[in-house]
Amino acid sequence: MGVTWTNTEVVHLLLRAGFGGAEGEVNACVALGREETVRRLIAGEALTETAALTPFDQLNADSKKALDPLQLGDQQMYWLYRMVNSSAPLIEKMTLFWHGHFATANYKVKNVTLMVQQNELFRKYALGNYKELVLAIGKDPAMMIWLDVNRNKKNKPNENYAREVMELFTLGIGQYTETDVKEAARAFTGWTYNEKENKVAFNPKQHDNDSKTLLGEKGNLDGDEAIEIIFHQKSLSTFLALKLLKYFATDNPSDSWVQQVAKLITEKATIGEVLHELFMSDDFYNPDLRLSLIKTPADYVAGILKTMQLHVAKGHAQAMRKMGQELFSPPDVAGWRGGASWLNTNLLLARYQFAESMATQMNNKLVGTAPKQAERPEEWVKLWSQRLGITQLSDKTMKGLSAYVEDTLLHTKQKNAGLRGLVQLLLISPEAQMK
Repeated sequence: MGVTWTNTEVVHLLLRAGFGGAEGEVNACVALGREETVRRLIAGEALTETAALTPFDQLNADSKKALDPLQLGDQQMYWLYRMVNSSAPLIEKMTLFWHGHFATANYKVKNVTLMVQQNELFRKYALGNYKELVLAIGKDPAMMIWLDVNRNKKNKPNENYAREVMELFTLGIGQYTETDVKEAARAFTGWTYNEKENKVAFNPKQHDNDSKTLLGEKGNLDGDEAIEIIFHQKSLSTFLALKLLKYFATDNPSDSWVQQVAKLITEKATIGEVLHELFMSDDFYNPDLRLSLIKTPADYVAGILKTMQLHVAKGHAQAMRKMGQELFSPPDVAGWRGGASWLNTNLLLARYQFAESMATQMNNKLVGTAPKQAERPEEWVKLWSQRLGITQLSDKTMKGLSAYVEDTLLHTKQKNAGLRGLVQLLLISPEAQMK
């Protein structure tokens, strides 16, 4: 393999496979090497010595008040806490991926406990077998409420779940017909969720036992058999490969790269094995891919908290909502649109406000450290961009920030305000919005 393994490649990997990394974590991964770093990410093993996560019922909100498991805002804060502090960042990143892929929102489910239960399902299968996850999500209470599974009965099928399982979860638009939707809906009939008893059950009297033809295959199909047929389709691996590459690598993967990953999906037993091959490939570290994806609000907020080593507070999850990504509440069945939609004027303003807030909270110990060659403004900019996980700055950004350092840091004894200003400017730079 021809790729070098330096801070630059490590930061690229940690931004894509997690939420970035503090300086010590980056240095540790450089020492570990690519193979061991990737192995640990896939295995869910810590990259450095990390404290165990504080359980939900022991974590205090804003240092004083215990979290309430029935409050959506508290659960949002705790998931953000996990993103920032988990020793298994890739598992949290994939949990977020599945949350967008199988988009389910509390504004319809109206049960925070069920949303968290679904979240744990995504975490359990984060890097596991995809077919097992698809089978499990069909019997997940939050999903059943979200897509009206209770209304899918013999002689009066509801097509919501059948449509989305093919359009959004497995095959994509154009890979099935309206007849396939109707036949799949019949296959899925009979499953119910009783909210009072909190019980998922199969009612054989409400299941359509008659013959069905789905995607060219015929039989007295039930739901599991319908999923099996869906997984026979070649388009499934291509559909999932494209989504994974867009999430982890590039907005516009080549057809050949999509087919490479699709082949891995058909050959490997788990998503973790597929991602291992992706993160070990030279293509993944192509310099053209660096800073080519726009950070999601989760990437942006969790990454800043992680690199600046700040404690998570309720307001941080609320800041994510203002940036357009409210955890447990994607906008609709298709999830967040992502890409340039994250950077419209209002959402970008929310990022700038968050950056200002974080700069004012900087740890005084961090503020007190300066580069050895303090007379050179570029050294200040390079040091702090590296600390914030920004491995490259454009000439324009470097020139502007260096001029700011020259004016506010090099010729004053009161450096704290100037340094906080530099950090704020770095966090709102174009490069800080990218990963």
